[in-house]
Parts: sequence; structure tokens; C-alpha cells
Amino acid sequence: MDELIEKIKKYDWGKSRVALVEFSDNLRGVYGNKGKLKKIENNLLDVLKSSDSTRAGKQFACRQLGIIGTKRSVPTLAKMLTGEETSDMARYALERILDSAVDDALREALPKATGKVKVGIINSLGQRRDSKSVTAMSKLVSDSDSMVAEAAIAALGMIAGLEATKVLAQAKDKTSGKLRVPVLDAYLKCADRLTAQGQKDKALAIYKELYKPDKPTPIRTAALRGIITVTKEDKK
Repeated sequence: MDELIEKIKKYDWGKSRVALVEFSDNLRGVYGNKGKLKKIENNLLDVLKSSDSTRAGKQFACRQLGIIGTKRSVPTLAKMLTGEETSDMARYALERILDSAVDDALREALPKATGKVKVGIINSLGQRRDSKSVTAMSKLVSDSDSMVAEAAIAALGMIAGLEATKVLAQAKDKTSGKLRVPVLDAYLKCADRLTAQGQKDKALAIYKELYKPDKPTPIRTAALRGIITVTKEDKK
């Protein structure tokens, strides 16, 4: 495995993937062995820390950490979050690590990032449904960068929950132009989540609000579907 790690450090796109395939095969053979997995995780982290590692090698290491990574990997991956060349690969691994340290790292990196990197971090927080990031997202809904604003809106829809729903309820009356539909769609997702959680009265109130004539047709259609679903369940 140590020999394979050295080859991974030197791997580049377009070159032979034999070492990568062999590594993946060996990794599958030690699933369930915590001691060996810990050693492999440390080896992969060495790939990320090494100044001699290629970008392709680091990407492969991140993909493997997305499979076996634990809280131990978070500090190293967190340092990669704000780099344009490393952010995406780090987020790929972090999104798959089931530990709250990941959410802390993403939240800490958020104000340090800009442009597409910031959008990516927002997307990851949304994917992980991090309720602690709602306050930060609420400030980004009106960001001067429309990509950041739209990402924050979408993330709030994925996070849902009462706080995110309140933010979107306020935002729908303040946004216009190309951000109006994303806000309404995210607000609709909150209603869907409330329905799934059995909070039908709150969900129904949102559906009815989004079914009003001044709302775009696709939103009204989805809201009507929600009204019908909630009403049918109440009659059971």
C-alpha cells in the first residue's frame, strides 16, 4: 500500500490508472478492519499534505476519503476549502463524512471564500442540511453576487426547518427579477418538508400562499399539488 501511495502522488490525468485500480481493490479488501482503514486514511492524508503530490493525485485521494474518511480527515480537508483548485475535491470528501466537525469547517470557511468557491461551500452546507448556517445564509440571500444569492436561497430550501422557512417567508416579499422564482421554489420545498414531518397546518398555509394568482404558474401548480396532498391525508 505504501508503494501505491507513492504512485498516487505522482499520478496525472491521461496516464495509466493501474495503481489507482489496484489501490481501490486493496481498499475493498480491508473494509471492516478499523486498524488498516485508519492507516490507509493517514496515507491518503499524506498525499494531500505533500507538496510533491499532483492535483490529480490529490483528487483521487479525496475521492477515497469520501468512502473511508472520518473526523481525522476534516482538518486537512478544511485547509483546502478556500483554494480554487482544491475546494471542489475537498468538498466531495467532506460532504460524505458523517461528523459535525465537517459542518463547523464549512461554516468557518464560508466568509473566507468568494465567487464559485463560496457558491460551492454554500451548496455543501445545503446538501448537509446544516441548520446552524441559516443565519449566514439569510445574509447572503441579498448578496451582490447573484450566484451566491441564488445558492444561499437553494440551500435554505434544502435545509428547511422553521428558521429557514422564516427567512424565505421574508425573502419572498423582498426579492424580484431572476431571484423571485428560486425563492418561491425554496419556500415550496420548506412546505414539502413540513408535510413530510406531519406539520400539515403550517405546510397548508404556505401552499395556499403560493397558490395565489400573482405567483408564477409552475409554483402555483406545485402548490396546488401540495394542497391536494395535505387535504387528502387529512381525510384519511
